[in-house]
Amino acid sequence: YPRIARVEGVAAVSPVVEVEAKLIGAPGAIRLIGVDPFRSRLLQPSFAALAPSAAGAAPVSPATDLIYLSAQAARGLNLAAGDVLRVQTGLQSASLSVAGVLPSGALRQRAGVVDIAFAQRHFDRLGKLSRIDVRLASGSDAAKVRERLQALSPAGVRLTTPGDASEDALRLSRAYRSNLSALALVALFTGGFFVYSTQALLALKRRREFAILHAVGFTRRAQFAAMLAGGIAVGIAGACLGSALGVVVARLGLAQLGADLGAGFFRGMRPSFSVHPLEIAAFGAAGLVIAMLGAARPALDAARIATASALKSGDVASGESRTHVLAALLLSGLAAVALLAPPVNGLPLPGYVAIALLLIAGVTAAPAIIKLALKCAPTLGAAPYQVAIAQIAGAARYASLSVAAIIVSFSLMSSMAIMVASFRNSLDAWTQRLLPADVYVRVGYAGQSSFLDPASVALIGRLPGVERIERSRFSQVQLHNGERPLVLIARSLDPRAAENVLWITRSAEQAASVNAVPIWVSEAAADLLDWRAGQLREVVIGGRTVRTFVRGVWRDYEHQSGAVVMPHEAYVQLTGDRTVNIVWLWLEQDASSDEVQAAIRDTLPTGSEYDLRTPGEVRRRSLAAFDRTFAVTYLLELVAVLIGLFGIAAGMSAQVLARRGEFGALRHLGFTRAQVGAMLAIEGGALGGVGVLAGLGTGAFVSLILIHVVNRQSFHWSMDLSIPFGLLATLSAALIGSGALMAMIAGRQAMSREAVDAVKEDW
Repeated sequence: YPRIARVEGVAAVSPVVEVEAKLIGAPGAIRLIGVDPFRSRLLQPSFAALAPSAAGAAPVSPATDLIYLSAQAARGLNLAAGDVLRVQTGLQSASLSVAGVLPSGALRQRAGVVDIAFAQRHFDRLGKLSRIDVRLASGSDAAKVRERLQALSPAGVRLTTPGDASEDALRLSRAYRSNLSALALVALFTGGFFVYSTQALLALKRRREFAILHAVGFTRRAQFAAMLAGGIAVGIAGACLGSALGVVVARLGLAQLGADLGAGFFRGMRPSFSVHPLEIAAFGAAGLVIAMLGAARPALDAARIATASALKSGDVASGESRTHVLAALLLSGLAAVALLAPPVNGLPLPGYVAIALLLIAGVTAAPAIIKLALKCAPTLGAAPYQVAIAQIAGAARYASLSVAAIIVSFSLMSSMAIMVASFRNSLDAWTQRLLPADVYVRVGYAGQSSFLDPASVALIGRLPGVERIERSRFSQVQLHNGERPLVLIARSLDPRAAENVLWITRSAEQAASVNAVPIWVSEAAADLLDWRAGQLREVVIGGRTVRTFVRGVWRDYEHQSGAVVMPHEAYVQLTGDRTVNIVWLWLEQDASSDEVQAAIRDTLPTGSEYDLRTPGEVRRRSLAAFDRTFAVTYLLELVAVLIGLFGIAAGMSAQVLARRGEFGALRHLGFTRAQVGAMLAIEGGALGGVGVLAGLGTGAFVSLILIHVVNRQSFHWSMDLSIPFGLLATLSAALIGSGALMAMIAGRQAMSREAVDAVKEDW
């Protein structure tokens, strides 16, 4: 610290000790920032209240044990000046008096500022610093000062700027934000397609009206402009209402679920709600453009309607349906090529492009899919069935609109269902693999102040009913290249049988190096640092440079920024640290888990905070947290099904209204209303069935991209494929049945009219 303070070009320095202090009486931890009040205000004026020069402010000192809370911590813990905050060191408690609350701009996290001497004395940090804040002299060369500081820094020390620190924090949320943005774009695409199908079927409904306008002199260009103007009006209304509703939903979601919608990525943070008018305007403009694009093609088709033939209501189904098979194959090929591209700036943008291309390919292939389905349709003698199949074949161009809407919505729904099921089942299997013991005692986490001392661990191991115990210690691995430190898990394990306690995905082919400490890196660490099994790596553990050998890569769903596992015995030899964070207990055959847990509670000090659980409890809590995280996904699946139903309803309603003359003719030929209803139900069910089958096929490919590309590149998680056959079958049956029911409901108006009135429209 004094050597750095004397470096040429350095104007001021401030020593800092940071501690993740375990809270007593409240969940989680609080970051305690130990500073020298006189030095810290030279770099951060908002800390001026910590020094005695501030009028009316008592200084933070080792004798008073005062703490100044951040505004977020005071709000989240419901504390004010004069209250007491209790934290845990090891298994012992310490009390801090709240001296005041810092300005909201001073600290934007759940934290508190204490005197550096208090932090060093109470949290075993004597002679140690977490960081040194440096302010450069005016006019100094930052690059040269950085070189001088780097030369003085020991191994494992990182030199960062405020911008680097912000980038580290943003990197944790970037993947989650990009996935939410991709879902928003998918929703925008689905909405645009729904505009397209609705406008196309609206043109079908008004085709006779357009023909009459043509006959009286209304030009096709004017008609195209009028129909496009209608689409623009719909886009403006939808963009305005959608933006307003989005702001309301965002505010409610942020208040109830947090910035990560309940995912748990940003625990302890309470972000403020803010609306940026320019962003809202951009979203509204995007919605308007999508609506315009969706209405352009139907408006062009409506302008091309042949006047003479359109005056006959019986000509509704005219027009060949082009299959576009080559276009669909080309789009699918481009999707495969996109998957070969690497992520862009750490984001799986090629994966998103591939998903979009697959969805467009499915939409493009809808006419060909209908044509193939008609060829494979069985031959039945029932008149309603024959007429329904003939109608779909004759109006395939319009039936493809309904099928395409189902393909888009159901493919998204099925792909998300497969991805979520795969993730959930993999998480379940992962917890069972990594939790082999009968009871677990956990105290603290990496960098936190709470832990179990060796004496307490020994007492737990001698309790009646305990057959054997194992230990785990959380720490940090510093890297020489200035990257963020990784979580170190020092765990009791046999290096020759690590696969019994870790989910190993890749192992080293060559023999382990004799002079290197064996380690196993998580998939996230392997991807972020480009580490591979079989490599030799130098890291810093406990201030010492250690030569390690990567024995393998293991699947990890807990540490998103990467983790390293090493034998606990090797960690103790390197650091001399014998404290423990987790004790794994295997019980004797006839021992009672409840009795052992009661004995542990009697052994540990009263008032200390710790987690005491069985594997079943940990598994249930993990799956419950998973379900909370993906609650939004389940909602999106429901919305996708509703979009598909709206597509069927819109398509059948427009066709029913345009086919009133056909229904009248059928009634004259002897069809009963029940037979007409059965015919419509067969049409709706058939279209729903074709759309569901095509959506399942498209969704299967999309799910593979989500599992093996998007999630792997976003969060560096691998998972095994699991298909929820029961859920997909239930949703498929519900959508097909709902399609048939909606078709019948749409035809009630046509079936209720007198047949002769419907036929007269064509006289």
